[in-house]
Amino acid sequence: MLELLERQERLTVNQWKIISAAILGDMLDFFDFFLIGYVLAFIVGEWKLTFLESGTILLAAGIGAIPGAFFWGWMADRIGRRKVFVATVLNFSLATGLMAASPDQYGWLFLAFCRMLVGIGVAGWLPSICRWCRNSCRPPNAVGWVGSSRRQSPSAERWVQRRAPISGRASAGAACF
Repeated sequence: MLELLERQERLTVNQWKIISAAILGDMLDFFDFFLIGYVLAFIVGEWKLTFLESGTILLAAGIGAIPGAFFWGWMADRIGRRKVFVATVLNFSLATGLMAASPDQYGWLFLAFCRMLVGIGVAGWLPSICRWCRNSCRPPNAVGWVGSSRRQSPSAERWVQRRAPISGRASAGAACF
């Protein structure tokens, strides 16, 4: 399989679909990030939110990312990265849409809960799609731009790759989970 990718000079239709899916998921992730920042600026005054409540809403996605990474990593090992990608995009997109149903009384708790669901989805989406792109789309003439698809730290990736044999996993990508 790797030899076939090395001989390949152009991206196939399937590889373009994978890259397009990564771009779409990235757009949905940043749409959610923009949306909560924009909406929060308007509801702070109306709901009389304190700094603690506003911070809780914004921090909830980061808190949800911790169990989300473990859960979606486990699911990717069980059902595969493609299905996990679809499930995680649905997870954070539906949670973002659910925020529109926020009640006026204690709505900040509802928003924080929805943001936590968003964090759970994004934590599983990012590693699965980055590894899926890297494993499927590596012709020699496209390695540079396919490999830098998102906010990944090259030094962190090298750290994971060096420790992958220690973790007992077959590939360095699986160690990201």
